[in-house]
This record gives sequence, structure tokens and C-alpha cells, in this order.
Amino acid sequence: MTVSSWPGFFISLEGIDGAGKSTQGAALAGELSRSGRDVVTLRPSDTQLGDLVRGYLLQHHQVAIDPWTEALLFIAGRVQLLRERILPALQAGAVVIADRYADSTLAYQGAGRGLPVSALQWLHTQTCMDVWPDLTFLLELPRPTAEDRQRSQQLPLDRFEIAADGFHNAVQQGFVQMAAADPGRIVRIDASRPPAVVLAEIRSVALRRLSERHATAPNSGGEPR
Repeated sequence: MTVSSWPGFFISLEGIDGAGKSTQGAALAGELSRSGRDVVTLRPSDTQLGDLVRGYLLQHHQVAIDPWTEALLFIAGRVQLLRERILPALQAGAVVIADRYADSTLAYQGAGRGLPVSALQWLHTQTCMDVWPDLTFLLELPRPTAEDRQRSQQLPLDRFEIAADGFHNAVQQGFVQMAAADPGRIVRIDASRPPAVVLAEIRSVALRRLSERHATAPNSGGEPR
């Protein structure tokens, strides 16, 4: 389910590393804030548990971590983020913009690591109450371009960023398959264009969806979707 029965609105940004999720999420937050909306931006590490989990999983390059261990730890961090940060913000009526959510686990640990996606979806249903974003932007970028962007930042690469191209190709294909299966929620964005052009499209879609939500809210005389 999505959280559309609550007063807030949940947006996530997905894609491979280097696609520009953080940049576009921050820019969208600024645009929506200037329009008078209460906006909360979140990353998977924005709880103490999430910070510990991601710090271990991303930086321990030499430790052999089983794919299920990896998936379960990421899910545990997400449960904490949902309960501690996402749900309270949505219940207060805020627009929540998350840099990654459950789709990342399906793409990275499912398509990328080869775990059964159906099992990962079941775990999400059980642990996160089957809560999904109202709107997801999938930022699509060729892998070589994403690598160039990462190198230009001159930051240490994590375990996923240094993975072989086969892994990243599988992750990208996983995202594409999810978008095809859920086109009403997942909007594919060509992230190879200039950032301002990408933001303009994201902003347009987000404002339209928010307007549609307002028009169908119970106190507006319409029916909630």
C-alpha cells in the first residue's frame, strides 16, 4: 500500500550510485519548501541504527557478507527509519523526500545479488506494513556516466560502487523491471540531461501529483485514492 490515507505525501528517489538522487532530492525539497509546504528529507542513515548498518555494509570492503545478511540489515535500518522518522512526518502532514527506499533492496539485493524478489517483497510487507511511496522518481543514467560523476567527486568508493559492471547492469535492469510493473508510482527520469532540466521535470510531476492528492482529499469533497 501507499501512505495516501495519511495527510502527508511520500516521495522517493531511486537509481544507481552517481545518478544524482541526493542532488535532485535536495533541489526538489527547496522548490516545495518555497511553495509553502512542510518538507522532510531523509537518507537511509538518518537514524542511529541506520548509520551503523550502512557504515558497516558500505565500508567493510574486505569482509565477506552473505547476501541475506546484507538484505536483512538494510531492511532493519529501513524499519527503524520508517517508524522513527517517516511515519511521524507523514502523520504530521509533511512531504517526505527519501533518498532510496525499499526499491533499492529489490534492485540491489534482489536483482543484483540474486535473492528472490518475492521473498524481499514479503519481508517488506511484514516489517514495514507494506508501506510504499506515493511517488518514486527513477533517475536513469548510463553506468559509465555515473562512474565519471563519482570520480569527479574524489570521494572514497564504497562496496557497491566498486562492484563489477555485471552487478550494476543487473541492478539497473531490476529498476527498469520495477518501473514497468508499477508505472503509476515509478516515473522514469532521464538523468543524463543538465541538472536544471531534470529538476524541472521532477518538480512538474511532483506538483501535479500533490495537486491531485489535494483535489481528492476527504476535506476537499473528493474521494481519497
